[in-house]
Amino acid sequence: MTDFLWTPGGGGSSNAWTMAAEGGDSDFDTVVTRWMEELTSRYPERLSHLVWDAERVRSLEMAVDQVVTADAMCPEHLRAFYRRSLINRITGLGPLDALLVDETVTEIMVNGPEVFVERQGRMERATAFADADDVADLARRIAHRAGRELNTENPLCDARLSDGSRIHCALPPISDRPSITIRRAPLRPLSLDDCLNAGAWNRELWEDLTRLVAERRNLIIAGGASSGKTSLLRLLAQTVGSDERLITIEDVRELQLVHDNVIRLETFRQFSLNRLVADALRMRPDRIIVGEVRGGEALDLVEAMASGHPGSLCTVHSGGGGNRTINRLARLALQRGSGLSFDSLREEIMDAVDIIVYMVRSADGRRRIDTVTAVQSGTFRMLWRWTGQDFTRGERP
Repeated sequence: MTDFLWTPGGGGSSNAWTMAAEGGDSDFDTVVTRWMEELTSRYPERLSHLVWDAERVRSLEMAVDQVVTADAMCPEHLRAFYRRSLINRITGLGPLDALLVDETVTEIMVNGPEVFVERQGRMERATAFADADDVADLARRIAHRAGRELNTENPLCDARLSDGSRIHCALPPISDRPSITIRRAPLRPLSLDDCLNAGAWNRELWEDLTRLVAERRNLIIAGGASSGKTSLLRLLAQTVGSDERLITIEDVRELQLVHDNVIRLETFRQFSLNRLVADALRMRPDRIIVGEVRGGEALDLVEAMASGHPGSLCTVHSGGGGNRTINRLARLALQRGSGLSFDSLREEIMDAVDIIVYMVRSADGRRRIDTVTAVQSGTFRMLWRWTGQDFTRGERP
C-alpha cells in the first residue's frame, strides 16, 4: 500500500489516492470524516495542522490507531491506506511527513513533483509528490498558516515552520515549477562541543572570538548558504552576559537564541528588516543582532554600529572574507537610497566593522571557519586562517 500519498487541499490532482484505494474511493470521505470527528471529540489537544515534531506525530498516530482499531465498519484491506491518508490530511505535508521527522535529514528540496534531501552533506532522491499541482497546493497552505501570502501576484514566500525550520516557497511565473526548500532546524541546536568535535574551529580560535565579543567588537559572520553562519552567530551571542539587553532581528526566526535578556523581532508584511533595525534603536539595546543582512538595512546596522551600539553581530552572504565582505555590505547599503556613493559607503562600513569571520562549506558537507580578519585603519589584518590541515594564528587580535 502506498503510504505517502495525500489529500490535496484544493486544485491538486486527487487521482493518486483514489487509484491507490483500489476502487474504494467512494467510501473514502465517509470513513475519514467519521474518524476525524471521533478524533476531534476524543483527542482535540493532539490535532494540529502542519505537525512535524516527531514526538507530536507519534502522539497523533497513537490517537489515530485508537480510533481506527475501534471502527469495525471500515473494510480491512483499506484500513492502512485510510489511516495514512487521515494522518497526511491532519499534518498537511504529504511525502514530506516522514522526512520532517527524520533526524538525519538536514535539508529538503522540492522541484515540482521531485523531492531531494541532504543527509550528512550529500544529496539523495526521496519520495515524490503525485504532480506539481500538489506541490503548489502545499506551498500555498504553508504560507497561509505562517501568515504569508503566496499566489501568482506574490509568488515568493519565506516562512518558519513550527519546529523552527526555515522554508522558502516559489511559484510560477517566478520559477518554472513550484518549489519548496526547507532547511531543517536541528532537534537539538548545535553545541560548542559539537562544533569543536566536528572541526568547525578549535578551542583557541573560539576563545579569541568570545574575547572579541566581550570587548564589544562589531563582528560580521560571512559565508555562503548553509556554511554554518547562523550556528556560529547563536553560539557567540549566547556568550553575552544577561546584564546586556539583546535585540535580535530576523526575516524568519531561526536563531533559537537562549539568553535571559533578549527581545526577538521578525519581519511581517510591511514590517521589513529596514523598519525593524530602525525600531530596535528605540528599544534600549545593548547589542543588535541581525540574523542575516540582505538589503538596505545594512546601512541602518552600520550606522547603529558607529553611533553608540558597539558589539553588534550579524551574518551576510558573501563569496569571501575581508574585502569581499565589505564590498558586499556596501552594495547592500546602496539599496537604501541614501544618496551616498559606493566608495563613501565602503569607507563608512570599514570604520564601523571590526571583525569579519568567513565560513565555508566544503564538498563533503563539512562546515568550518576559513578566515578571521580584523578591519583596522582602512586595512585588513589576518588573525586566523585554515591551512587545509589546521587553524593557524596570524596577528594577535
